[in-house]
Amino acid sequence: MPIKDYYQILGVSKDATVEEIKKAYRRLAKEYHPDISADENASEKFKEINEAYHILSDEERRKEYDRILKSGDEKSYRDFMEYIQDFLESIWQGIRRSPKPKKGGDVRLKLELTLEEAAFGCEKDIEYERWIDCPTCEGKGYVGKMEKVTCHACEGTGRRVSGIFSFPRPCSVCKGRGFIIKNQCPACSGRGRVAMRSLLRVNVPPGTDEADVLKVPGKGHTGERGGETGDLYLRVSLKPHPVFRKVGKDLHMEAFISFPLAVLGGMTKIKTLEGSYQEVFLQPGTECGSTKRLPGLGYPIAGGRGDLIITFRIEVPKNVNSNIRALIEKLAKELGEEGIEYQSGVIAKILSLLKL
Repeated sequence: MPIKDYYQILGVSKDATVEEIKKAYRRLAKEYHPDISADENASEKFKEINEAYHILSDEERRKEYDRILKSGDEKSYRDFMEYIQDFLESIWQGIRRSPKPKKGGDVRLKLELTLEEAAFGCEKDIEYERWIDCPTCEGKGYVGKMEKVTCHACEGTGRRVSGIFSFPRPCSVCKGRGFIIKNQCPACSGRGRVAMRSLLRVNVPPGTDEADVLKVPGKGHTGERGGETGDLYLRVSLKPHPVFRKVGKDLHMEAFISFPLAVLGGMTKIKTLEGSYQEVFLQPGTECGSTKRLPGLGYPIAGGRGDLIITFRIEVPKNVNSNIRALIEKLAKELGEEGIEYQSGVIAKILSLLKL
């Protein structure tokens, strides 16, 4: 969950006083109140403005938010928002309405795959964190029989008249319920939900491509108050391959061949994405940088399989023995190459001196 900048939403600096925050909220809430504004996005903007004010106007919430904003810790931010979510939703639910079932949120993760895993399909174990009903209180938020007392802040009405506007707003102390639960569950602090690490084996179909999204229904966050469970979405990211480079449906690779093979032509073997070897015929006089296309050996995706495109490079040996050197010098002489024989003689002379 990306961290929202509530200071930016209200248009105030990070060291703004409470009065400056109230002033900014008053101005923006008037501008974007759904009953007044003609802006088609007024409801969403009004919701964000209320979120920002609810967090920044309270000293403790603001301290916690500032810490999260500075660290950039999205997990802490998600937990923080989960804690105040009931209050934020009560802005739209109105005054003292019976809470309705709510679908659980979706979980979105990145799934890294090798080229082979994505091309031919595989099974991957995914470990992630999601919200579930608290096992201790079974999602109720309290243990045993509920013990509640009337909220002292709103006197049981579930709403309070804001000091800024005359219209009532949900009580921030009891979150619009009108009462406070005394025997809150110690495991979930009354939220009725806890974060749990989940391990799931996911089937990746053959031909999965970069940026594809795999949906796993019912494996997101558990719904609240009996609501439907959210879904898990996995966005595919292909890891760089040491040999192949994927371009659309085609695979590109480089293959090194010897100088004699390049000159005389012949057969060489190329390892394909499957791991098997494919024989490839080279024409005599194959130049460095020339390419050859092998149809149907590229990347398999919907609509067929691409081609494998090979770029050939001439392999130059770094160390040669005396026999090979003699043969190369003879070839150079036949080709009229100048300077090689002289250089060889100089090197030989230096080596003989070093032996002394």
